[in-house]
Amino acid sequence: MKAILPDAMICSMENYKNYVFDLYGTLLDIRTDERDLKLWKIMKDFYNAYGCEWKKKRMRDTFFLFDAGERQRQRVLTGILRPEIRIERVFARLLFEGCPSHSCSFSIGGIPVDELRERYKTDIEGVLSVTEKSEWAVSTANLFRTVSREYVSPYADTMDTLNALKARGCRLYLLSNAQRLFTMPEIEATGLNRTLDKIYISSDYGMMKPEKEYMQILLKEEGLNPDETVMVGNEIESDIAIALRCGMHSIYLNTFSYTSKETARRLNRLISEEDASDDLYPHIISSGKIGEIL
Repeated sequence: MKAILPDAMICSMENYKNYVFDLYGTLLDIRTDERDLKLWKIMKDFYNAYGCEWKKKRMRDTFFLFDAGERQRQRVLTGILRPEIRIERVFARLLFEGCPSHSCSFSIGGIPVDELRERYKTDIEGVLSVTEKSEWAVSTANLFRTVSREYVSPYADTMDTLNALKARGCRLYLLSNAQRLFTMPEIEATGLNRTLDKIYISSDYGMMKPEKEYMQILLKEEGLNPDETVMVGNEIESDIAIALRCGMHSIYLNTFSYTSKETARRLNRLISEEDASDDLYPHIISSGKIGEIL
């Protein structure tokens, strides 16, 4: 097991050509509460408009149960240890596996809801496919996100930092563990899409960081040299881990305000588990301020 002294082994900050950023906790500060029963009161009323009856607490618990079940299904189907799902599928299951309350005149994907509910009895995958691709799924996800979200905002120096890197000629990418339906509206509303060269969101690829292949897709599609590319993020077991697995340098933003002792303990454990080279020890920004990468 490697014994690493953080103060001695941190790599120097370099002028990389390419920066790959995490999103939440790195570029955007966000707080959500998906377990708040106020959210589930609104969601149950929304579903009732489509002829589906839920009790708010049971609906909340079933949402998380379905989410976990879909992830396990993906593990079995793909063999990926950290699979990502499309949250649209969970919302669709809630609609058709809840208790029917009344006939509904609305349509989803051009098909009456009552007809879809009847088809669901014999063609689950077909109905889920229609529903998760519909505008209903988009509206449902946006309702869920806006009600569960307390706030979202770029960190104070996010935009200045990205603009300064762009002015240097650097290429900027996003590699996020997130749902596209939740994330793209927040990226667009905060203006991040205007500074990023390409956006990679895990729900599009069926896998999450630290799956090595997720980063490799970005590197290959963008034609990037890993030696000229750095991963910037605030999650040690996700952002830093995927960089280590790809032989890349990384910058750790301590936005969760861990003590230096806890940070060192977690990083040392990760370096040991990944059997990574000492020269890949991440640069640590203890303040968590992204502007310090400049």
